[in-house]
Amino acid sequence: MNQHEAIDRSAASGPADHSSGTFVIQGRLARVRGQNLLFSPPQQAIFAVNDTAADIWRSLEEGMPPQAISAEMARSGVDRLEANRHVEAALGDWQRLNLIRPCAPLSASSAQKAVSQVVSVAGLNIRIVYPAACAFPATTVFQHLEVKRETADVLLEVVGHGGRVHLLRDGEWILSCSLDELPVMLKGQLLTEVLDHGAYELALHAAALFRNEHIVLLCGNPGAGKTTLTLALVHAGFGFVADDVTLLDSTGHGVGLPFAPAVKAGAWPLLAEYCPDLGAVPVCRRPDRKRVRFAVPKAFVPLPPAPLPIGCVVLLRRRRDSKASLEPIDPAHALRGLLNGALAPGGGLSGTAFDVLVQLIGSAQTYCLTYSRLDDAVQLITEACR
Repeated sequence: MNQHEAIDRSAASGPADHSSGTFVIQGRLARVRGQNLLFSPPQQAIFAVNDTAADIWRSLEEGMPPQAISAEMARSGVDRLEANRHVEAALGDWQRLNLIRPCAPLSASSAQKAVSQVVSVAGLNIRIVYPAACAFPATTVFQHLEVKRETADVLLEVVGHGGRVHLLRDGEWILSCSLDELPVMLKGQLLTEVLDHGAYELALHAAALFRNEHIVLLCGNPGAGKTTLTLALVHAGFGFVADDVTLLDSTGHGVGLPFAPAVKAGAWPLLAEYCPDLGAVPVCRRPDRKRVRFAVPKAFVPLPPAPLPIGCVVLLRRRRDSKASLEPIDPAHALRGLLNGALAPGGGLSGTAFDVLVQLIGSAQTYCLTYSRLDDAVQLITEACR
């Protein structure tokens, strides 16, 4: 489980209209040895809260609207403006963490102009409906995945309420976020849909590129530079297949999930040569509030829906001031790299999934890339994939 600590602070994104609404409670509060603990069953996470926040939570459990909670705090001697700030900050945090959600029925207003797009990922067709005011920049992030279809397998609706946007799946509430987090949260939900309902043997935490009718997989720990190197290789002429997750079928062939790469702020200067238009792309936020820009590869051409053979597996090892090298590695080393972050349907890695990996490793070239400079890495991989 993860443990986080909630602290008093004013709401970071401006006031929200919580005055008359009530909320559905999605967490459990307990007091253990003098500490207040909030438990989120969906996230399997624990959050520590102070006594003021715990009192606000108990009032929400009793069905009190936020305005009444602030008034009750004021009657106990707290300055009314300070009470309002405490309540607003707590509600904002708890909605962001999906510990509560609005009780009022959420649905798109018929008076608002709606924007709709159907995207296709790994054979799954998903319709996303936005209020016009919330559609940009999310629609541009998924525009390269759009297909012209009247029907879809899943309906996702974006609804604005209480100063936040809420995501519904087939009419059921899923999560809420701030507007600048919406593209990141939608990308996460689309990935969840594919992993929950797609046909595959194993999902690899790996970027994928296309070269000479084969897939090149890039694997590595967070910070190894998968996204940055992927975009640099696309600039060098590789086809874009996936930025973060690649699915394997029962034969060990791959299907990429070609979501636009989310480039973290630290990589923006590195990619100026390879993605010169990145600086003009709108800034979005992850749930941890870190900034990202989505780099939709230009001239994106969807690959055939049939899975493609894996020709090369590259484990990334980025080290400052190290000499660039691309060295062959043995099957055990390659398997460990592919298993890092891999996910099988149902959770556990089955014997069948292991057999798929063995088949892949038996037919692909496997390397470890040590590098510091991006252009050195691009040159070595390009030469290996001729």
